[in-house]
Amino acid sequence: MAPPDWIGFEPAGIPSRRVAYFNAGFLRQKRLRRILELAGYDLRLTRPEHAETVAVWGHSPYAARGEAVVAKTGADLIRVEDAFLRSLHPGRSGEPPLGLVVCKQAMHFDITQPNDLEQILNQHPLDDAGLLTRARDCIARINEARLSKYAAFDPDAPLPDAGYVLLVDQTRGDASIKLGRANQHSFAEMLMQAREDHPTARIVIKTHPETRAGHRTGHFTDADLPDNVTLYDGAASPHALLKGAVAVYTPC
Repeated sequence: MAPPDWIGFEPAGIPSRRVAYFNAGFLRQKRLRRILELAGYDLRLTRPEHAETVAVWGHSPYAARGEAVVAKTGADLIRVEDAFLRSLHPGRSGEPPLGLVVCKQAMHFDITQPNDLEQILNQHPLDDAGLLTRARDCIARINEARLSKYAAFDPDAPLPDAGYVLLVDQTRGDASIKLGRANQHSFAEMLMQAREDHPTARIVIKTHPETRAGHRTGHFTDADLPDNVTLYDGAASPHALLKGAVAVYTPC
């Protein structure tokens, strides 16, 4: 099957597409609107029956409003989310995004239905030499600069002694948990599996940046952890933590 004709990089100067929204976040966030404008999406407040394309924020609870309009009118749907490299600090700390992901199907973290990233990886021939070179250069730059979704790290931050098993926490209620077919018990099972696989190892659990900033709780606290398990909420980059780990576990 040939890849969809929209896969790839869209050139500057593409015709603007009028896009309706029914979430106040699209109205309030100027940076978000500007990024979408540059990508060719002209956000407009309009009556539901006049919408030809509707933008929603990922799979958030507010997305249901736009999804209902699409189901009723047959309009096209685009889902918008923070980019993989978002900003220095989380959005809940008041920092606008430096980039966005725009999908015409489900978001990349939704494994319950087809999504754009999955479709690209499955169908694109990946034989464009220029595109592959650009990708390799980007990977090298990300590693060199130790970039991550939230990049406000301290290169001199203390790290656990190397040789630990690293577990990755997530904030409670995040959409990626349910849509990744995990739940709150998956985190306890992750820890149990890590301890079973590495009975004598030190285990370090990396807290989520939003937990570290006090915005949302994670799935672990110091009070309910065994002696050989510690939480890490320091300012080191994920690259530095991964370098010192002998194994890495995620819940899904």
